[in-house]
Amino acid sequence: MSRCRLPAVRCEHCGATRLGDAITQDGRPSPHAPRVASESVRGRHPTQWPTCPHGVAALADCVDRPIPPSCCPRLSLDTTP
Repeated sequence: MSRCRLPAVRCEHCGATRLGDAITQDGRPSPHAPRVASESVRGRHPTQWPTCPHGVAALADCVDRPIPPSCCPRLSLDTTP
């Protein structure tokens, strides 16, 4: 019996294992561990936590940076105050 194995790489920020290549086809880092941003994560963000025009808040990545929601993948996540 053969097993299909996906390549795995380590996150350069937190060390977590990511499946697939380190960079996606559109040049962005491979996503891993996105989660709903807690109030403390939102509070530490330098500006207001990003929300798309539909009212959906961005997720947080492994080092608490915002990730655009799936409904608005091109949402600007400018973090300059």
